[in-house]
Order: sequence, then structure tokens, then C-alpha cells
Amino acid sequence: MRVYISIDMEGVTGIATMDQVVRGGHGYPRSQRLMTAEANAAIEGAFEAGADSVLVNDSHGTMDNLLHEELDPRARLIFGTPKLDCMAEGIAAEHDVAMFLGYHAAAGSPGVLAHTYSSHFYEVRLNGRPVSEAEVNALQAAAVGVPVGLLTGDDVICGVAEKAFPGVRTVAVKVAHGHTAADSLSPAEARRLIREAAAETVRGRGSWRRSSCPRCSSWRSTCRARPRPSWARRSPACAGSPTRRSPPPSPRPRRCWAA
Repeated sequence: MRVYISIDMEGVTGIATMDQVVRGGHGYPRSQRLMTAEANAAIEGAFEAGADSVLVNDSHGTMDNLLHEELDPRARLIFGTPKLDCMAEGIAAEHDVAMFLGYHAAAGSPGVLAHTYSSHFYEVRLNGRPVSEAEVNALQAAAVGVPVGLLTGDDVICGVAEKAFPGVRTVAVKVAHGHTAADSLSPAEARRLIREAAAETVRGRGSWRRSSCPRCSSWRSTCRARPRPSWARRSPACAGSPTRRSPPPSPRPRRCWAA
């Protein structure tokens, strides 16, 4: 049993403000510890339920947030940027299930620190429908036959996941009270729930169903203002213009920008 984990920061327990998720903010070091602890909870639960290996992909911002010396030594870690598949870097057909931890809602949603890949993007649409990072990353997983078995984050993204991912388990570690405000569980309680949910996910192998992956996709990202060329080039959808439709490469869309 091989488990893949993609972990973001905005959906981690006890995190709700920009100061906590931007390197250099006085709350950022604490957020690193909270993020690492939630990764460990999922790793522990997965191994407890019989996983043979766990691969973790650091998926927030500069993608070097997790504290390596505090991470469960049984897991391997992908970190740093740029990465060809960004938040889904490393996922492969050899994996049995994916877990998305610390995820947040899409740009324009009422979730905590809601955005889609970059604050420069007002909205990202796939085949005409607004999508979250979780939904795009689930397509990356589906392209290699891997289902999403667990998602953790605020109540908004958990509600999205329950509708979008067949058979997924969710752990809502906080309730959104605004873009930078939340009603959060204690970190200890959240970790307990994540550990239990990760174990249940691994044990419930028969309930996994991967998302359907369209053969052809139309991608559109709308920027808040005309971006700097360096930002436009980082999105296959912008490609020199603030809003432009562009089909992602087949079979797996390749992308790398801030998350």
C-alpha cells in the first residue's frame, strides 16, 4: 500500500491570517510546526493501518515549509520549487491513494485564505466551471489512476470535496468566519481526527473511486489586474494575456506556480 500526501498550509488548524502563511511573518514559524504536526498525524495513521510507504509533497508557496527534522522518518519528502507538477509533484500510478491535507477553498469562495494558486488570479475555471486547487490536483491524480481518499481543511473546501470526490473522507479542522478569520479546533484534537481519518482511509480501500478525467479541457484564469510578464508566464492559461483559454497538455496538465 503506497500513500501519497500533498499538504498545503492555509487549511491547517490554527491558521487564518496572512502573517501566518507568508515567510517572514512573525506567525510563520508556528505555522510550520502546525503543518508538520498535521503531516505527521496522517503519516502515523497511514502506517498504523498498514501502509508500506508514504510520500509527502510540500505544496505551499515556496514549498519548503515542513520541518524535516520533525517529520516522521518513515516518510519521504518532496520539497522546493519550481516543480513540474507543482502541488501534485511525485504522484504516480504506483500510488494507491492520495491525501490532500491543509487545503483551502477556491478564489472568490468564503473560505479561510481562499485563493487558487496565486493571489494574482481572481478566478480559475476548468471547462467553464470555477475550480479549487484540490479539484485540479485531483485531476492530476486521476490521470495516473489514483483516487483522493482524504481531504482536510476548513468547512468550505471539505464541502467542495464531498461533492467532487467520490467516497472521500474529510476532516473540517475549522469553520470559516471570513477570509482571515476562523473558528478552529485545537491542534491536538485536529491531529487526532486526522490520524484516525488517515487510518480509516487506508483500511477502506474498497471505497476509493478516482475522479473522472476529461480527455480535453478548457482552462481559463482571470487575473485581478494585468500581471507582470513573469507572473503571466507561470500560468499556461495566461500565456501572455491576462485572460486566455488554453488546453492543458495531455494526458497530465503540467503547471508550476505559487500555491
